Amino acid sequence: MGPPRKSISRVELLVLAQLRQGPAHGYAILSDLKEQLGMLLKSGTLYPALRRLSNRGLIKGKRVRQEIRPDAIEYEITLRGEAVLTRVLQHMGGEMQMQDRFWGFLGSTAKGETATILFEDTARHRSPIGFAALKHACCKSPHCTAEHEEFLKEYRRYLEGELAWVTQRLKELDAEEDEWEVKKE
Repeated sequence: MGPPRKSISRVELLVLAQLRQGPAHGYAILSDLKEQLGMLLKSGTLYPALRRLSNRGLIKGKRVRQEIRPDAIEYEITLRGEAVLTRVLQHMGGEMQMQDRFWGFLGSTAKGETATILFEDTARHRSPIGFAALKHACCKSPHCTAEHEEFLKEYRRYLEGELAWVTQRLKELDAEEDEWEVKKE
C-alpha cells in the first residue's frame, strides 16, 4: 500500500477551478460560483477553505488596499495548486467513466414505472447518467421500446443544439485569436 493521499474538498476544488480563471478576492469567488453554478456558498465555508488552500501552498493571497472599504485579500492559484487541480480533474475523468458504466448498468435494470421516471428525468435534465442507462438498456436488448426511441430522438436534438453552440463558440474564439495575431504583429 502506498502513502496516504491528501484529500481535497469539493469547496476547495471549486475555489482552485475558479482561481484558475484569474485572481479574485473572497466575495468575488462567492459571487462567481453562485452565478456559474446557481449554488450559494456560505462565507463560513469559503474562508476556511481559502485558509486551508493557502496553508497547503495551493493558493497565495496578497493584501489589496481599498480606500473606502477594509483591505481585501486577493487570491491566486500557485503552480502547485495548478498541478493538484490538474491531477484531481484527470482522476475525476476516470471516476466519471466508472460512474457512467455503474449507472448505465443500474439504469438498465429499471422496469415499469421506475424506468419511465428515469427516462423522463433524464430527458428533462439532459442527464448523461440517464443516457448511459438508456444506452446500456438498448445495447443489451434486441429492440429498444418506442419510449426509448423517442427519448433518443429528443436527446439527439438536444446534443445537436449543444454541438451548434460549441461550434459557434470555437469560431468566435478562432476569430479572437486571429484578431490578436494581427494586433501582435
